[in-house]
Amino acid sequence: MKKARVKKGSIRAIAAFMTMVFAIGTLNIKAKAQEIADYNEATTSVVVKNEGFGNDYGAQPLTTMFDCEIILAFTLEGLEMTFTTSCVDVASVIGVKDIKVQQKMWYGWKTVMTSNGGENYNQEVFGGDLTYPDAVNGKTYRVICTHYANYDVYEEVENDTGAFKFVL
Repeated sequence: MKKARVKKGSIRAIAAFMTMVFAIGTLNIKAKAQEIADYNEATTSVVVKNEGFGNDYGAQPLTTMFDCEIILAFTLEGLEMTFTTSCVDVASVIGVKDIKVQQKMWYGWKTVMTSNGGENYNQEVFGGDLTYPDAVNGKTYRVICTHYANYDVYEEVENDTGAFKFVL
């Protein structure tokens, strides 16, 4: 009978320890939301892969960026784009750069609009809007940009929406 109590108590202790381990990762999560009008929109996001990093302990650094997105809305104003970049904590600089809107042509992709992008300082999130007013209904486009942030190290990640048809 005494063995059963010891076993039950050790299982509870292990369960409590595991709960604490998993809860530590959720302490700094913040939710941010924005209401968007009723648009026909397509969303794309990027998964950040970290290149191998060797050290004596076999540990690999984790990326500090997440939710690097390009949100597209097809409106009467043209192709409206919203770019967001998020960081795990306050970054010294965070933003999007090298934005290209490209139209599919018979010979490949033609860049029809470029933007230097924008950035925020000492923020956790960057959000920026851009409109391509000359989008032609029925034509195929793609949007390419580079998300970046400097939290503990400077990181960049490229984002490409892939081909989509502009339809009103």
